[in-house]
Amino acid sequence: MSYYVYFILAVGCLVGELFTMEFSLTCLGIGALAAGGLSWAGYGIWTQVIAFTVIASVCWIGIRPFALRHFYKNSKNVKTPAEDVIGQEAVVETAIDPTEQTGRVKVLGESWKATAKEPLAAGVRCVVEKLDGVTLTVRKK
Repeated sequence: MSYYVYFILAVGCLVGELFTMEFSLTCLGIGALAAGGLSWAGYGIWTQVIAFTVIASVCWIGIRPFALRHFYKNSKNVKTPAEDVIGQEAVVETAIDPTEQTGRVKVLGESWKATAKEPLAAGVRCVVEKLDGVTLTVRKK
């Protein structure tokens, strides 16, 4: 394969990495750069394939875990807006009937589908216990 195909593939992987930020495409891009360099130097296709495989694997196994740890070291403490509602006070908007799986609550200004162990009437104050998909489980306050 011509070296410029490898270089185009490498640039595509590195640009694609800007959108994913998981360092997978970077590993493939570095492997493609290595294979492109060997192609430019005149080595055969099997040497290029082996170089691509070895370099991409070394990056994946050796460099990627360290890069992920370094760049995402503070992300364990970050809560998503959905996780932020757990433990918050809510107000029942539409009566909650656990047998019918109906009801809605308002938490932090947003309306959520809700369920509870016991029926709750509209206007009752409650606390969010857990989040399951897009449904909150609440208990009477």
